[in-house]
Amino acid sequence: METFKAVAGVFADINACRDFFGWVTPCILAARHQLLGEGHSVVQHRILAEREQIRHLENNIWKLQTSMPKMLDLIERVEWQSHKKPAAELLPHIKDAVYDAEDFLDEFKYYALRLKLEESKNSSEEHMHAAFLEFFKSINDCDHFNKVKEIQGNLDHIHYQSKDLRLHKAPLRFDKSIRPETSAFTEVPQIFGREKELKHLVQKLGVHTSKRGRTDDEARATELRVLPIFGMGGVGKTTIAQQICDDAKVKEHFDCIIWTCVSDDFDAKRLIKEILEQMEQDTTSDNLNNLVRKLACSVESKKLLLVLDDMWGDTLRNGGAEWDKFCIPLRNALQGSMILVTTRFYEVANLVCAGMKSYELEGLQDVVFWEFFKSCAFGSNRTCNDLELERIGKDMLQKLKGSPLAAKTVGRLLQRDLSRAHWESILTSELWMLEQDVTDILPALRLSYMYLPPLLKRCFSICALYPKDHKFDKEFLVDIWIAQGYVELQDASLAFDELVKGSFFQISAKSNYQYVIHDLMHDTAQLVSKDECFIIKHASDLDKIPSTVRHLSVFTNENVGCSELKRLCNKKKLWSLVCNESYNSAKDFSPVIDCWFKGLPRVRVLSFRLSRVRQLPESMGNSKHLRYLCLLGSPTFRTLPSSVCHLHLLKTIEAKDCVFQTFPECFSDAISLQKIKSKGFSYDKDHCNALRIQWTSDQSVQMMENQIERLPHWNLQQLRIVRYGGESCPSWLCPNLLPRLRSLRFDECMNIQCISFFEPYICDSDQADNLHHLEVLEILKCDNINWQSFVALPTSLRTIELCDFGYSTDHFVSCFRDLIVLTELEIRSSKCLSSIPLQVWSSNFPSLEKLHIVRCESLISVGVSEACSSNRVGAFTSLVVLYIFGCTKLLSLDEFLTPDYLPAVKDIWVACCDELTSLPVDRLHSFTCLQMLVIKDCPKLNTQMVLTLPSSLKNFELESCPGIEYIDNRQLGSTPALEKLKLTHCSTLRSISGSIAVAQVESVYILDCPELTEAEYLTAFTRWYDSN
Repeated sequence: METFKAVAGVFADINACRDFFGWVTPCILAARHQLLGEGHSVVQHRILAEREQIRHLENNIWKLQTSMPKMLDLIERVEWQSHKKPAAELLPHIKDAVYDAEDFLDEFKYYALRLKLEESKNSSEEHMHAAFLEFFKSINDCDHFNKVKEIQGNLDHIHYQSKDLRLHKAPLRFDKSIRPETSAFTEVPQIFGREKELKHLVQKLGVHTSKRGRTDDEARATELRVLPIFGMGGVGKTTIAQQICDDAKVKEHFDCIIWTCVSDDFDAKRLIKEILEQMEQDTTSDNLNNLVRKLACSVESKKLLLVLDDMWGDTLRNGGAEWDKFCIPLRNALQGSMILVTTRFYEVANLVCAGMKSYELEGLQDVVFWEFFKSCAFGSNRTCNDLELERIGKDMLQKLKGSPLAAKTVGRLLQRDLSRAHWESILTSELWMLEQDVTDILPALRLSYMYLPPLLKRCFSICALYPKDHKFDKEFLVDIWIAQGYVELQDASLAFDELVKGSFFQISAKSNYQYVIHDLMHDTAQLVSKDECFIIKHASDLDKIPSTVRHLSVFTNENVGCSELKRLCNKKKLWSLVCNESYNSAKDFSPVIDCWFKGLPRVRVLSFRLSRVRQLPESMGNSKHLRYLCLLGSPTFRTLPSSVCHLHLLKTIEAKDCVFQTFPECFSDAISLQKIKSKGFSYDKDHCNALRIQWTSDQSVQMMENQIERLPHWNLQQLRIVRYGGESCPSWLCPNLLPRLRSLRFDECMNIQCISFFEPYICDSDQADNLHHLEVLEILKCDNINWQSFVALPTSLRTIELCDFGYSTDHFVSCFRDLIVLTELEIRSSKCLSSIPLQVWSSNFPSLEKLHIVRCESLISVGVSEACSSNRVGAFTSLVVLYIFGCTKLLSLDEFLTPDYLPAVKDIWVACCDELTSLPVDRLHSFTCLQMLVIKDCPKLNTQMVLTLPSSLKNFELESCPGIEYIDNRQLGSTPALEKLKLTHCSTLRSISGSIAVAQVESVYILDCPELTEAEYLTAFTRWYDSN
């Protein structure tokens, strides 16, 4: 059992699979023995056969798992070749076979979690036998013994086919046919609408800001200046770089203009050789050192413009080390030399810019873009007598988003046939569906996609599930990716940010917290996922759904009826179904929901509008792969179906406008649940098993208690409950059910009356020592807790923070015993705390380092009770920081502020204690470790004794304490440690004995101390002195 408990991710790797079967096989056989009986030879033979079956199943699953890395690598390689017909035809079949394998393994992950759950309940042997028999029956009924062989056979077959086509070793990079090499010579006879950008870039190169003339001794370039131009593929970066090189003033300004096409292989040696070749230098040597020296000599007398066209993310490898190596010899060029870089990637531009601001090149403006588009569609004369064609052309501009390459692509297609029918056909077609050459817009944009890591490719391509201009919340997309298994929870946010940096997502113009996909990038997503993602926009699209579809959405503006939606159940392999339709009749739509839950066994993401449905069907439990459920609409549900408890892989319930009055009785069995978002309530668990339960609107006490009682609480390490309005804690909030809990926090739980976690729990003596692991306790603004019956806190606590934490607090703090590892204690805003029992605390807090007592308005004393005054009490041997603030009724600290209690204290703050009359100021010099002493706003402090400063003191502040007349600093000695002295608003302060020592203090500030007799001596070395 313990071996299985230790497996963190079931079926996440091969070892986890072995562990699972090593645990489950003998348990199944034992259960089968009990069911069939023992001793009969037929039964023995049958059980031996079943043992062999399970062994074969384990071995076949092992084969399947070990095949997956090579199959995922194959997908990656074939995608790079998908511009070729054989690869393009084979790719969807490879993906389909791999996804079938992922489904199969996912099903076993479900079974493993189910058994893990049953085991965790400490169920009886009979109950566990039933669970194992159910598992065995499931794999038998589903014929998993043969299914795994079929899936493995498909993978092997498809891999053999790839071998035959030599795709299994295809390079992970594009070939020259897709990305032809560029040069400084432009093929574009006329540039449209870039005059402003061209002028600006030429100026940034320094062409119009310096004189051509120079001396032979002109300085070398102390800093290599680099101007990066970045922007989306096809926007015209190369073209404008070519125009710059062809500019007469640029040619005159630079001695030498060199152009090299970098592409996806940033190799310093190769690039240096290419530059030397263009400078007509010998490049026969392959020694990098010789090449670097030769280039440094070649450029030392030249003002150089080097153009590095089409730089890719390869430049970033090893933190840009290859880039740094490349730049070394170029720094020998004359001052004013420049490097001009074009790239699609902001991160590349940011790496190379060397202090210059990168320049983002955007699409052409509408007026100019129309002129350019006409030249592409109608030829050089750009005229057309057909007004209808012009109308269609202008409508088409919206699709192209100012991209010159997109205009060329579509213009070429339009130019083939100037009939209205042909142009209408192009207009109504998606760009990704149009025939394109390898150098056209979408193949060009597809290259950006190809350079993404495999998981980010899947994250981006699934966005084709949504129509153009759809606005995404970051949290929403992240949840979808997690549900599909593309990324882990802890990596999801970073994955999103990477896609934003790569311009795959853009911040919406209408909302700063939402994102959209540029239309051309959306076309790219549709292109790369055309066999996996499909959007139903018209009823007729139902017949066009690809057989390999995994992600399906319905956005038809109510053009599809409920009966037609049931047809989607034929797509048994669906992983995602998003239905944006809304219907007036719950009676019509309820059967559709039921059909989906019954007929889509592999669905992982399901989102639909509720259309007045008020109860979800029990068939929901059939969707055992389901991770993400989104319910759109604002109904009030009494509860979810009880079968939701069988959804052990469910991670997210997104129902922000719905109300759940309670949850099913066994809802805690949804052990993978990470998030519930509903109206007025949220449940949020992170990858560290830190759970936050929060209410954001008023609900009835009973409803809140019903909600929290049935929430999943599997494996919690941190728990935070916010604005809970119930009077009692859930029954699961106890140490034996939360054995790993390290942190517990209550925020603004105004009605809660007790915290059951600290109530006595009866257990075996062997368990008692390991019952509590709680290290952090925070109770904030829970003013109705009654601590009268409180017994003790867990001895494992390291940090306690209490703020407005209820009543009977004197009894509560008197029970702080055996807290031997407690290091921080903060008590704030307690209205009832009247005394702090030093005899208890000092003997039970040997590790306490920080003590804060703040705004305890009823606190009168901090001392030893009379009953204990004759007994010896301990000391706060580790306390270094003491902070007492705003305790307006506190009278004295004489008992507490003694070296006996505080032998190690370094910082003492006492402030805003209105009734404080007594401090042991004459004993302060005995605090040998004290470094900071602050006494502020204690107006009744009245002492005739001299305040003596210890020799260790570094910072002393006395403010608004009229009762102190004398300060003795002679203990400081001739070389004081004191660095800062601040005395303000001390109307009766008469003397600082030993003012000569004060002269050596770095910072002295004295304000409004009119009786200070040594003032005339202090002014010579006081940074600020004012007696008024």
